[in-house]
Amino acid sequence: MDQVWLDVRMWTGLQGNFHPFTDVVCDAPDPLPDLVDGWQEWAAGYLGAIASHEGWQPGRYHYSAEQRDDGGHTLAVFARGTWDWST
Repeated sequence: MDQVWLDVRMWTGLQGNFHPFTDVVCDAPDPLPDLVDGWQEWAAGYLGAIASHEGWQPGRYHYSAEQRDDGGHTLAVFARGTWDWST
């Protein structure tokens, strides 16, 4: 596996739920984490770097780290979680 996708959703307080925000294709970590906690640590670090670089709005985000096929369909989900971003 060469790539991992982060499906990111942003919390919107007015509607009180998460809405699609962005999909990020990432280089797979080497070695691949064995446990969900390892995937969550990796995802939080990657999201922090991307949010800082792209100037994301501070707030709460939901993510899932996924393996996808060439058509973009999810084959496996390695971790899910919420992540709070502040500058």
